[in-house]
Amino acid sequence: MHLPCVVQHILDSLFAFEDCRQRVKMQLLQILLIIEIVVFFGYGSSGMLEDKCLLIGSINPTSLIIVKEFPKGPAGSFSNATRTIADTNLLIYSIASDPKKNVVFLAILDTIFIYHNFSIHRHTSKGLLTQHRSKSAALGQIAFDFVSSNLYWCDSMLNWIAMKPAYNISITNYKVIVEKELLQPEGLALDPEDRLMFFSDNEPNARIEKSSLDGENRVTIVYKGLSRVLTLTVDTAGDKLYWSDFSRETLESSNYDGSERIVIRRENHVAVSGLVYYQNMVHAVSFKAKRFYAVDKTTGSLIYAKEFSSRQPFAINAYDAESQRYSYNPCSSLNCHHMCVNTQSGPKCLCSEGFQLDRNNKTCSDNTPFYKRGFLVSNASMIVMHDIHSTSGIPSKYLKTNILSNNIETFAVDAKSDIIYFVDSESTSLKKYNIITQRTSTLASISSARDLTFDWIANLLGWIEPKQSTIQSFSVNSQIAVTIYSNLQNPSSLTVDPYNGVLYWISGTSKRSIVRGSWTRDKPKVLVSADSLNNPRSLQYDVTSERIYWLDRRTIKSSMKMGSDIKNHIGTDEATKSLVYKDYFCWINGDKLYFARDLHSKEADWALNTTQNSKDVSVFDASLQHKRQGSCNVLNGGCGEICVPGEKGRTCECDIGLQLQPDQSCDSDVFTSNFIAVMDYTHQRILQIDLKTGAVVKLPLSISISTGLAFDKSTKTLFFSSINRSIMSTSLHGKNTMLFCTIGVSYAASLAIDYSTGNLYYTVGRNKSQDYIGVVQRSTSIQKTLINNLSEPRHIVLFSSKGYIFWTEMGNRIAIGRTHMDGTSKTYIVTTGIKFPNGLAIDYSSSRLYWTDLRTNTIEYSDPNGGNRRLLATDRDAFLYDIAIHGQYLYYTAWNRELITKMDKVTGSKIPFMSEHQEFGRLDSLDIYADENRDVSLSCSINNGLCSTFCFPTPNGRTCGCQDNVKLQSDQLTCEGVFRCQTLLQNLTLIDCLLPYPGLSCHFNCNAGYEPAVNTTVLCGSEGQWMPSTDTLCKEIRKTEITYTYLYVASATGAFVAVMVMIGIICLVKRQFRSRESHDGTSSNAVNNQYISYDSQGYLHPGTKNHYHSIVSVYNIIHDEDLDDESVTNPYLTPVYEA
Repeated sequence: MHLPCVVQHILDSLFAFEDCRQRVKMQLLQILLIIEIVVFFGYGSSGMLEDKCLLIGSINPTSLIIVKEFPKGPAGSFSNATRTIADTNLLIYSIASDPKKNVVFLAILDTIFIYHNFSIHRHTSKGLLTQHRSKSAALGQIAFDFVSSNLYWCDSMLNWIAMKPAYNISITNYKVIVEKELLQPEGLALDPEDRLMFFSDNEPNARIEKSSLDGENRVTIVYKGLSRVLTLTVDTAGDKLYWSDFSRETLESSNYDGSERIVIRRENHVAVSGLVYYQNMVHAVSFKAKRFYAVDKTTGSLIYAKEFSSRQPFAINAYDAESQRYSYNPCSSLNCHHMCVNTQSGPKCLCSEGFQLDRNNKTCSDNTPFYKRGFLVSNASMIVMHDIHSTSGIPSKYLKTNILSNNIETFAVDAKSDIIYFVDSESTSLKKYNIITQRTSTLASISSARDLTFDWIANLLGWIEPKQSTIQSFSVNSQIAVTIYSNLQNPSSLTVDPYNGVLYWISGTSKRSIVRGSWTRDKPKVLVSADSLNNPRSLQYDVTSERIYWLDRRTIKSSMKMGSDIKNHIGTDEATKSLVYKDYFCWINGDKLYFARDLHSKEADWALNTTQNSKDVSVFDASLQHKRQGSCNVLNGGCGEICVPGEKGRTCECDIGLQLQPDQSCDSDVFTSNFIAVMDYTHQRILQIDLKTGAVVKLPLSISISTGLAFDKSTKTLFFSSINRSIMSTSLHGKNTMLFCTIGVSYAASLAIDYSTGNLYYTVGRNKSQDYIGVVQRSTSIQKTLINNLSEPRHIVLFSSKGYIFWTEMGNRIAIGRTHMDGTSKTYIVTTGIKFPNGLAIDYSSSRLYWTDLRTNTIEYSDPNGGNRRLLATDRDAFLYDIAIHGQYLYYTAWNRELITKMDKVTGSKIPFMSEHQEFGRLDSLDIYADENRDVSLSCSINNGLCSTFCFPTPNGRTCGCQDNVKLQSDQLTCEGVFRCQTLLQNLTLIDCLLPYPGLSCHFNCNAGYEPAVNTTVLCGSEGQWMPSTDTLCKEIRKTEITYTYLYVASATGAFVAVMVMIGIICLVKRQFRSRESHDGTSSNAVNNQYISYDSQGYLHPGTKNHYHSIVSVYNIIHDEDLDDESVTNPYLTPVYEA
């Protein structure tokens, strides 16, 4: 079943649910969290030993569910007992445990709690102590290293992985161990015995990496065909990694090096949020499906399952001391000052953030008065720093600088060098403050300056001199100041994109715009015009998102760096300065520093006191200043598809079905015939599968949340529908991709092409009372509703030569329907013995209708009336979807199969065709192109059946139709408002148009005395006018030319007579008589002329067995002339097959 929203957005919506409670509940959480303990026992179970269980974190209410025993089979039942009701309803993101010390760790919002003296036998409430409160309130797993007793966590908003001693509750005693090239780390698992860490990063291209426990020796092990890996778990004994892909709805596994990857199970509409490997089973929970289940680790077979009525489980973990077999801790004898981690080369001491390891490799020293990361706020006389965890509202004293200045006008930072640059307006000089030495030095004298900015790639400082309306620069390397731009209109708010040397500023007087320039003095260009702005200020280029942010009155807004995609983010209530840091907004308003998350926030989450009379704010984080040329975080590393980070730099890779090119882009040689086109719904891509070899090619298309698919075999045009209510058309090479039409009420679930007319039929379901089947006229995109009051129609197929439409319904009515192609004579031909009819296909050679059933996983067929019904095949647990027929075989997609299955359409035997591709997502709609004949109706294939708009094949011929709300005129051919073009023309004669209507293209011959001037076709326009004018199509042959023509003809005739006389004399002399015949092939009959013209274009005379299409207008409008492998002849003038 297609969902109108991408499944991964389900988790994001949780933040909106939490935000309304967060500020009220956090003070309570800091003191005490009462959790409900629910104990599950299984009947007829295989059993667990004492003090062994699974722990499940859920909400409705916030609960810690203890599962002590497993049932033997999927139908086994659980019983439960409620001990204490929670006073909160906050999500438990992740669970870790240390059973040897009876401890459970819980990640809730921005805090990791520690539950001491945990027991599966005591059902009394326990208070939770705060272990660490500096992670973001975002999804991300926690993990416990049972060898060295360290706790690890992913912070998907601050974009790092951190660790700390599990039983040290100091908020400052932690270490960020992985940060480079991370944008959204969420999944995390440890193998303490092998000293390995596994983690996922889900932006921009999801991947799984392996590293040492200190974050070193990183290797990307899985990077293709992933979407959002939310949770990881390991089998430490078998060296197997397991993960759930929330968006792909899969459980997958591989070896520790990423090899032997398999999809264990795909649970459609069961997106797994928590996963743990325990007792040779993979146990999973689904928040959305309210489900808890286990599968076999190899086959994916369901072992047990439980559906919750109201509880929503999110996290799961095993609590079993015996599973933590390793007893010796190599760190125990090292005596590290802060923390110790076991690496591949042995135990290693690490220091907390902001500290450096001394030469003895054990003790740690703090050599800076500031935090390692933080927010700098200035007033006229000082600059203060707030800790980076102020984003989570953690109160802490801000640190002050010892800058000797009475008037700090503006400042910029070089965090990597621990330098603050500032302008002292009192001494009119540019200065540098060294944070480590705490010394200030003068760099240059200036007249005035505002909006100082620093480019750490070029080592250039830039600022605006308001008195002279210029932009100035100062080279830190050469100590030279130069003017970049002059004579600007009131410039302000300078910022820089250091990776491209691009400058942005705001310019104008009463109306102000955002302008782009460069260090190299490129001509300034307006990116965002004054018409889109109110009162812009506080401009910032964000290196993480590669967007431009600014304050516009009270709102923080942003755009792409070329000025497109303007977004409104959050209201700030008259902020004076603002900035963006990773996934957080920060701004100054009075003496307060405000923070909000860039996710569903409508107002500030936190407000902290800062220095009085604050003027400016900046972020201090050296990790933002990496020179990322070649990094995956800047322009995708220059890669066309997948950028894989590595220790020695990035590597470009291609998605499945593409090949890497010398310029690091990805391309493919698309198949031009004998292929299957199939929609990969999960990864939003369209693939081609070679019919003979099973080879895979990805089409170079950019699509989003697409549903239906149809390939026009005549024009080689691909159509696909999207849940944004549009139907798009494109060529196989992705050229000329355009909007074909828009569906008014919902999206088109399935598409089908009538090769008689080229018209496109579609179903619209999941819209309750407005479910219907419609049709689009190809040349004009005019639409008509054919059948109303359906119950979630899904797939549609056409039997044009018989005049039928077939469709499936799966709402309140489960059935397969049939109607004439004009929407009349609706009937249901299959109503029993089906549960979820999905795909449909017609075998035109045998007049059989085939269908798939998603629930019964069967393929059946019948005749067009629903009779002679037979079961062809069953594919257990496949979730059968679409089906297509070519020759002797049928092909089908199934949501639980990572391939397209080929089957004999008569015997039901599977035919080896292609291998499984674990990178495939959910395969949906498919269509086949193999240059075979087309099924058409004779009544509509010639001249559109003389209909002005729609020609609908019926079992008895055809009917004409009009778009919605337009009536057919009395001639039953022409729609109201349609103007026919004249057929009696002075200079030319139409040869293939009897009643030309708008959109029709006609061939013509010039009359006697005229010759073609431009081309040989003319188009009937929307107002009944010929385009171009028929007066310009044929030009008169001049009289002198006619005279010369007659002379030439006379001369030729005389020569011919002389030759004939000589031949006669020779014959008489030789006394040999032969009969000679001559034939003049020129026709003087207008009808014969017409037939000759028809033959020359590919038509046949009426009455012949084969017939041809004649909709020239469709070809002229939608034909892709850029395709090298296509001819310029009308594709609708090709032989067709009629059943």
